[in-house]
Amino acid sequence: MKTIIICTDFSQEAENATHYAASMAKENKYKVILFNLQSISIHALNAQVSADFFYEQTLKNQKKISDKATEIGRLYTIKTGHYLASGNFIEELNNCIQAVKGDFIVMGMGEKTLEQRLLGNTVVKAIHRIKKPILIIPSHIEYTGIRKILFAYDTHRNMTWTAMDDIYSFIKDFNAEIEVFNVSERLEDFTEVVHDTDLNSGHNLDDLKYSFKIIQSIEVIKAIEEEVKITNSDLLTMIPYKYNFVESLFHRSKTAIMAYKNKVPLLSIPLNLD
Repeated sequence: MKTIIICTDFSQEAENATHYAASMAKENKYKVILFNLQSISIHALNAQVSADFFYEQTLKNQKKISDKATEIGRLYTIKTGHYLASGNFIEELNNCIQAVKGDFIVMGMGEKTLEQRLLGNTVVKAIHRIKKPILIIPSHIEYTGIRKILFAYDTHRNMTWTAMDDIYSFIKDFNAEIEVFNVSERLEDFTEVVHDTDLNSGHNLDDLKYSFKIIQSIEVIKAIEEEVKITNSDLLTMIPYKYNFVESLFHRSKTAIMAYKNKVPLLSIPLNLD
C-alpha cells in the first residue's frame, strides 16, 4: 500500500487538495497522512507567552488535525493518519516522509499573489528541495480520474531511472495513457527524441498506451499549456531542473511557472541526482 502525504493548513486550496487526494486514494487503496506545520502568531512570540500557552496550542492543533484525518477516513473509507510538526517546513516535511515512509506529496496551489512573486512560496520551495514526487492541485480542480497524462520532457536535461520509475508508477496505478511531449527551438529528429527519452529503461511497455510528440517553438510554456488543452490531459508531469546560482540569474524554473499557471494537476518528479 502506498502512503501519500497531504500538506494542509486548512485553507481553501488545501481543503480542495485534501479531497482530491482522498478520492484518488480511495480509487487506488492508498493510505493518507495529513501533514500540518503549526505556527504561533508573531504577537504571541512578542508577548513572550508561557510554555503552558504553547502546550495548549499544540493540543488544540493536534486535535484539529486528528479530527480532520478521522473525518476524511470516514468520508472516503480509506486509511488515514496525521503528523503535526513545528519548525522549518522543508525539514519537517522530510522528517514526516521518513517517519511514515511516504511515497509522494500532495499540495494545494492557490492564486499567485504579489507576496509570492517577491518571496516565492512553499510549493515552489518543495518542488526543488523535496526528493519525492509532488502532486500540485489547483484550487478549482475536483478529482474525476487520471486517464491521460502529458509528460513535458526536456531532452537537454538528464533523465534518471528513478524519475522514470515514479512516472511509470502513476501510469500503471491509474491505467493511464501518456504522451511524451517535447518543445524545442530547433526541430530535432524524432528518433533522436525517442532514443533520448529512453522509455525502455528496464520497463515493460506491452500494457502501456504511449505516444511521442515534438514541436518547434520558442514559447515553451505556451506550447505546454496548449498541448494540455488539445489532449484534454488530466495530469501534467514535469521534471524540474536545478539551476546553479549563475544559471538562476538568467533562467526561471518552467516547472515552478507551470505550478502557478497550470489548469490541471501537476506532478513534479525529482531528478534525485545526489
